Amino acid sequence: MSKNSSKWYKAHINDEFVKLANKGNWRSRAVFKLKEIDEKYNLITENSNILDLGSAPGGWSQYAAKKHKIIKITAIDILHMESIHNVNFVQSDIEEFSENYLKNKNFDKIDLVMSDIAPNISGIESADVPAMLNLADMVVEIALNALNDSGNLLIKLFQGKGTDDYLRDIRGHFDKVRIIKPKASRSNSREIYMLATNLKKELITQD
Repeated sequence: MSKNSSKWYKAHINDEFVKLANKGNWRSRAVFKLKEIDEKYNLITENSNILDLGSAPGGWSQYAAKKHKIIKITAIDILHMESIHNVNFVQSDIEEFSENYLKNKNFDKIDLVMSDIAPNISGIESADVPAMLNLADMVVEIALNALNDSGNLLIKLFQGKGTDDYLRDIRGHFDKVRIIKPKASRSNSREIYMLATNLKKELITQD
């Protein structure tokens, strides 16, 4: 193991949220990012219909399914995800999912689209931020087609060139856009979360 890998591994196993995830049998530390946001804004409600994009290993879907028994969750990821009670998993990349599922209009409208998806990280900002924004554009396209009247979107972004322009565009589609840095997001990471609430009625895609 290289020095950098050894340093990362040591930091990882000593991480407060990794320990909490292991103790609580959560699938990933990322669950605490969603938990903090949900506890403040009450995103995940009983009887809601949720689309989880980039779901593997399943922490976000696991949290939502545990919070409410009466809930519908569809989880999408190109990677395999072990089954979770009350979660319908579709193994697909999000672009293929959009083409094969959403464009045929044979789906129930969604209350919340949530996405913790991220590209493979190079460590080079000029490459990582555009790659993140490309994924974010695909997520938003799905959200604008899938969300119901006043639906919500929670998505991971990276701070960097182009992100402000992306946020400006999103503000045209939703009543309120918030930028959140959960405690479980590492302080040295460019990672932030955008919560866009109440899809504007006139922008809902018509059948």
